[in-house]
Amino acid sequence: MAFSITDSVVRLYSEIDLNEGEALRLYARYAGSASNGGYSLGVIPAQPADGDDIQEVSGLKFCIKPDDRWLVDDMKLDYDEGEDIFYCEFPALN
Repeated sequence: MAFSITDSVVRLYSEIDLNEGEALRLYARYAGSASNGGYSLGVIPAQPADGDDIQEVSGLKFCIKPDDRWLVDDMKLDYDEGEDIFYCEFPALN
């Protein structure tokens, strides 16, 4: 499992105060646009659990539960700072 997160996303998410040992959990939410099959990406601070996949991007750790791997596999997440909008590509939904 691997995904791509741009530096602009890392800069934005680095502003979140994480407690010791916490990462940002990425998870599948059934609340999105029809173009993404009704799914969207959720992000919350969380302690990684046993069995989670962990990927570090520019010093920021992201964790994913096994049941959510399907959504983030090969995902590309970008953030346009000028427009204040996220762009996310989910190959699993194509």
